[in-house]
Amino acid sequence: MVVGINDIETVAVIGSGQMGRGIGAVAALAGYEAYINDIDESQLEEAREQIEWSYEKSVENGAAAESEIDDALERLSFTTDLEEAVGDAEFVTEAAVEQQSVKEDVFENLDETAPEDAILATNTSGLNITRLAETTDRPEQVVGTHWFNPPMLMELVEVIMTEHTPDGVADTAEALVDSFDKTPIRCKIDIPSFIVNRLMRPYGEGPAWMVYRGEHSIEEIDSAMKYAEGFPMGPFELADYTGGIQLRVEGEQDHLEDDRPMSYDTEVCPILHQLYDKGRYGRKADAGYYDYDERDEPQIAVDAGQGFDTLLVWAPIINEAAKMVENDVASVEDVDTGARLGGNWPIGPLEKADEVGTDVVLEKLTEVASRHGDTNKLAETLPCDLLVEKAKNDETFY
Repeated sequence: MVVGINDIETVAVIGSGQMGRGIGAVAALAGYEAYINDIDESQLEEAREQIEWSYEKSVENGAAAESEIDDALERLSFTTDLEEAVGDAEFVTEAAVEQQSVKEDVFENLDETAPEDAILATNTSGLNITRLAETTDRPEQVVGTHWFNPPMLMELVEVIMTEHTPDGVADTAEALVDSFDKTPIRCKIDIPSFIVNRLMRPYGEGPAWMVYRGEHSIEEIDSAMKYAEGFPMGPFELADYTGGIQLRVEGEQDHLEDDRPMSYDTEVCPILHQLYDKGRYGRKADAGYYDYDERDEPQIAVDAGQGFDTLLVWAPIINEAAKMVENDVASVEDVDTGARLGGNWPIGPLEKADEVGTDVVLEKLTEVASRHGDTNKLAETLPCDLLVEKAKNDETFY
């Protein structure tokens, strides 16, 4: 008998890094007994200090009362003993380093240690959850819960199902997220990058190809998307901030070898390889698309993007969003909620499609595809059947 939401009293988090300690802090503040486990005692002590600091900030900002914080700290436990951490837990979240092999080892240990009715969750931003589930003798009790950084502040959590995950387990995970005062969205199929990061891919990839082909400048595109469209950052500024250049290049082969539904089969834009080979990984390396040795943020002129057609960026994103709906990966509402809450976008891609018209989106996709010529990037720019149908019948997504 798998636990339901009313059975959950204790939550365990494996890994005390930024994500793990954040999830544990949220769980304790929501009223659950919470254990944070790590093999490194000094890392646990740092986690304790960071949580106390975050809690104090919550009080200062009026987000929590002093009494709530005191109670939450009473409910928090830190331990290097895995059995102590998970022994009484009904819900266990793994938040180890983002490497498939490491997480598989963690899940093998959890399967042996956690109560047999406990749900095992993984906080991954895009790794193969199906493979994680299949390392256990309880694949039907494994679910993905992708939190966004920092967990204390970000409202969104993606709940990801594998082919083994029954609706009831996903329902329990969503109910738990909701009890944390967070907003869950459901990814019904274990696809690479899930929902939000899958939308982020064309946001970065399409503009990179435009710059590589000499059609537009970095500043032109960033300015237009940031100031005209209202995104928090332009695609190049965002890639530098997140380390996207390094992540994309180093993860290329893993994506090509991924056998999950809707796996990627297209090449990384050569400009990313050029930057990577020069060690220009982004802001942390003092250089990426922009130089940062004398400043923390790129100086992007407000008027640099005047005249740039932002639908050249939007159209492939809208197409990717429509593909997810078409393949029953996620609902229209969850896709758009993910973009707004997970990416801080000004509008969801399918809301954007309704705003400009799917016929206009199709025209723009045709233009984007023609620019790609014979590169194997073309496949991801071809309009999906659902988008074509919407345009043909003059239908909206809402």
